Amino acid sequence: MEILQPNPNLKTYDNKEPKDTYNMAYIIHFLLGAGYLVPWNAFITAVDYFRYLYPNKHINKAFSVGYMSAAMAVLFTLMWFSRSSRIKLPSVRTRMNLGQCLFILALMVAPVTDWIVHGKEETRKAMNIAFVVLVSMVMISGLADGLVGGSLVGATGALPGRYMQAVFAGNATAGMIYIFRLFISIF
Repeated sequence: MEILQPNPNLKTYDNKEPKDTYNMAYIIHFLLGAGYLVPWNAFITAVDYFRYLYPNKHINKAFSVGYMSAAMAVLFTLMWFSRSSRIKLPSVRTRMNLGQCLFILALMVAPVTDWIVHGKEETRKAMNIAFVVLVSMVMISGLADGLVGGSLVGATGALPGRYMQAVFAGNATAGMIYIFRLFISIF
């Protein structure tokens, strides 16, 4: 088994942190950290709605398994190919932009599919197709999360520690917004 060692050629800024006069880099990392959890939160926020639409389906299980398996597959693929000298990964910018586009796709297709299927006479076959499309969009959101999250954390690792803290503070804030919204909806 190969033991991973730090890359001696990687330049870090532990001693000479660049100036972030207006904390713009920190704010951007915070927003990026919050932003890549928002689509997942959007899907799990609407679980009650999807349970109403698909009463015979296990929404929580399907969403969790689909999302996490897709995200993990992307992360493992990124790790595998980052260690491989044969294949060069696309740039961080490309991976982040592709992930954001996939987020937009997933968040647009799911409601449009429900609108099309539930706007007409509902048949069992149409409902099953709509459910498959919905879970596919959750999986695409997981793929996008793997791309954006993995690339963001990887790229931020070369920066001073406060920027990694900003990414995870953004993550935590996105989770807290979901919990706060859930709490408000109960009352």
